[in-house]
Amino acid sequence: MPPPNWRKLFHVLAGSSIPVTGMFVSSLTMIYVLSVVSGLSLLLETARFTSPTINIGLVRFFKPLLKPTDAHEVTAATYMVIAGLGCFLLFDKSIAIAVLLFLSVGDPVAALSGIRMPGFRIGKKSPVGSASFFFITVCLSLILWSTTTTYPLWTLIIGGAVAAAVELTPIPLDDNATIPLISGAVISMLAI
Repeated sequence: MPPPNWRKLFHVLAGSSIPVTGMFVSSLTMIYVLSVVSGLSLLLETARFTSPTINIGLVRFFKPLLKPTDAHEVTAATYMVIAGLGCFLLFDKSIAIAVLLFLSVGDPVAALSGIRMPGFRIGKKSPVGSASFFFITVCLSLILWSTTTTYPLWTLIIGGAVAAAVELTPIPLDDNATIPLISGAVISMLAI
């Protein structure tokens, strides 16, 4: 069964907290904070996989927020926090904010629209969901371009298209890591 819709709402709210916080503090502050949170997340994941009792307890406690596969895999939240750290380390702050918003808003929208649409799939992903993802990235690009970023709009839109393509592609690594890192790298290269 697909995860409940409010799990996706949590993805939007919790995921967006990283780039939104980044709008108000320096990149260096984000790197420090995300380093600590990433370290704690990795410690928690290590504890889960070393102790079945801890894993069962945490999975039961966080069950409403987890996918069924999260009981035996690294959680999407851990990937998202580590990817956030990577984005603030590797990219300009404006790019990090943009690609992390692409992930936090676009990914749940793609899941919601893709689940509801019958038809052709690539792996388990729906091209309709990816089209919805791209539409969201265009909207976010327009907002960011008109308010905060100094990057050309076209670079953000191409980055959004790459993010949507990465979401659709059945890459083995969790898309909470691949979407922002790959699209951020493309925007960075285009902005040179």
